[in-house]
Amino acid sequence: MSKTTAVLIPGNMCDARMWRGSNDALRAALGRHEIAKVIDADTTRDATIFGMADRALKQTRGKLLLVGFSMGAIVALQMAQQQPERIAGLVLIGLNAGADVPERAAHRPQQQAEVRGGGLERVLIEELKPHYLAQQNRGDAALLTLLRDMGMALGPEVFVAQSEALRTRPDLRPVLRGYPGPVLLMCGTEDSLCPPDWHRDWAALAQDSVLLEIAEAGHMLPLEDAPAVASALDGWLRKKELA
Repeated sequence: MSKTTAVLIPGNMCDARMWRGSNDALRAALGRHEIAKVIDADTTRDATIFGMADRALKQTRGKLLLVGFSMGAIVALQMAQQQPERIAGLVLIGLNAGADVPERAAHRPQQQAEVRGGGLERVLIEELKPHYLAQQNRGDAALLTLLRDMGMALGPEVFVAQSEALRTRPDLRPVLRGYPGPVLLMCGTEDSLCPPDWHRDWAALAQDSVLLEIAEAGHMLPLEDAPAVASALDGWLRKKELA
């Protein structure tokens, strides 16, 4: 595993700050293993999941450990479809491996139009992030501010591009079913966007999977409980020999 690169792939309207909770606990966990380097994928310049995956693959070499959250987990599966021989392992957090949920797909053009008209902040604050948190975290001012700041920093053009990428994405369940390497799935028990029962379905599809459900966390699991995510990753890597 000493020549393996870990690629951190953020979620929709998130940047590298989403992985830095509890003094970079996730990177510290990766540092306890023979990972050559840790890089952050750029998901801000493409309007398709395929394009995001292709960019990440072209900007890296050799074997990859993919750590993806939400949209980033979808990108990770797309990377595994495009170059499966390079993917040493998959860590998929808050995943929907299928196509976009019909009601969400139908609502995205309306959101895109509002954001183009200057409504990004309202959409971020009122429609997206607060509803993705566990009940106990919905009043966490620092967390809500970070979610708002990441989205505003990325801006309306990135919002529209990522929204369209999510709306038009393919069903990647066959990729998960066919991938032969180790898969770690994680979700919050209060994830209402990608609920635990979905993750149980994804775990049943994969050939070599471990599923961990983290209590008192919602969809934004890497931010809501960074120590639990880091600990789960550390424990999984200790048990798995990544090719």
